[in-house]
Amino acid sequence: MEEHKFFGEILKAKGKLTDEMIDNALKLQKDNPTRKLGEILVTLNYISYDDITDTITKQYKATGDTPEGLDKWLTQDEIDKIIKKMTEGDSDE
Repeated sequence: MEEHKFFGEILKAKGKLTDEMIDNALKLQKDNPTRKLGEILVTLNYISYDDITDTITKQYKATGDTPEGLDKWLTQDEIDKIIKKMTEGDSDE
């Protein structure tokens, strides 16, 4: 089983995000603290919602758990919906 990784680090390793992109989104989040980082990054067109769900799915399959820090990226309702879809046998493999 793979090690548990932080969500941003996974997206950086996949070449989807850079430190600069994350920093830009974090600056915007300071002015809008109720917005999740994932929402801001999608709004900026740095990543897509599919990038987020694909990363969650792959990490879940590899470790049996969601990436660390995910609650900073998505609401708990969004995370729950993705996990429910994965566990109900959504076969994108």
